Amino acid sequence: MLSLEEIKELVRILETSSLNKMELAYEDGKVLLEKGGAPVAVAVPQPVMPAVQPAAPAEAPQPGEHVVEITAPIVGTFYSAPDPKAPPFVKVGSAVTPNTVVCVLEAMKLFTEVEAMVEGEITEVLAKDGEFVEFGQPLFKVKKGHVGV
Repeated sequence: MLSLEEIKELVRILETSSLNKMELAYEDGKVLLEKGGAPVAVAVPQPVMPAVQPAAPAEAPQPGEHVVEITAPIVGTFYSAPDPKAPPFVKVGSAVTPNTVVCVLEAMKLFTEVEAMVEGEITEVLAKDGEFVEFGQPLFKVKKGHVGV
């Protein structure tokens, strides 16, 4: 459950952004905030959504090639590395397994690791360091398949 301070921080982020609506899903539930009238905060327990959702195939996929997108499980700031001086978790061409950490998302000073949830190879990085990302926004494209990690 979010504390009052965390909810106030979410409201502040929404008020200072160009967003009209913000939804944050986390392990114990979700919070929905909307502009226009009094901010509304709703905490409802729900199952956690997987971080990987099927994507449209890339341009001219090879026969049997499956491309999926790794999407943001929460609203937050995208970071490709654990700290500014460290190398990125993954880059184009990196082999990943379902439990490979591909990035972290920061929301209210809390860092959430995002895992690949699929075995394959990173074919595209769609988010930039420091970029604010939405829930469900594609972050990476992965060509599924055994990569011998």
